[in-house]
Amino acid sequence: MKRLLIWGAGDQGTVTLDCALAMGQYGEIDFLDMKEKGHREIPGYRIHEEAKVDLEHFLQAYDEVIVAVGSNELREKKITQLKSWGITLATIVHPTAIISPSSCISQGCTLLARAVVNPNARIGIGCIVNTGAIVEHDCVVEDFVNICPGVSIAGHTRIGRKSFIGIGSTVIDDIKVGKEVVIGAGAAVIRDIPDYAVAAGVPAKIR
Repeated sequence: MKRLLIWGAGDQGTVTLDCALAMGQYGEIDFLDMKEKGHREIPGYRIHEEAKVDLEHFLQAYDEVIVAVGSNELREKKITQLKSWGITLATIVHPTAIISPSSCISQGCTLLARAVVNPNARIGIGCIVNTGAIVEHDCVVEDFVNICPGVSIAGHTRIGRKSFIGIGSTVIDDIKVGKEVVIGAGAAVIRDIPDYAVAAGVPAKIR
């Protein structure tokens, strides 16, 4: 069975571990902390320190690596390193997630328990689709997006690169959310949101 390295030993690392264990595809799972984030204790698992390893050679010892950090910026940085070294990115999908055969999930993504990705949706590189989040039919989620638990994104919507969609928020159909946007918790997005905006409320308004 394959060896998996989870790069990130914080909160996102622990939920990624549960997901990877549920998949039953990995015979060994280790952690590598991030200098930028540090780590928490994860009983029963080895946590290597990024500052103490020869990074490229260390990473190459694993069959697959998943970057497990909520920060879109930091996740992009680490995945870019991995790709430049030709290291295989894992795609972690919990067995209770519902993924349409006609959807496309890119490498380096994590889809947690009860996530739903419906027909013809496309999820870009290094995205997180959290617990119970729904990405409806014909949506496009660009690279390095973080979709929080309980989010509902209706059909034909586009979420721009490195955007953050807050917990429990809703995006109606045919909406365009720009790049590096932050949508606040519980927001209802009923109109397009431009690049770099912060929007919150019901209906969501730019702050």
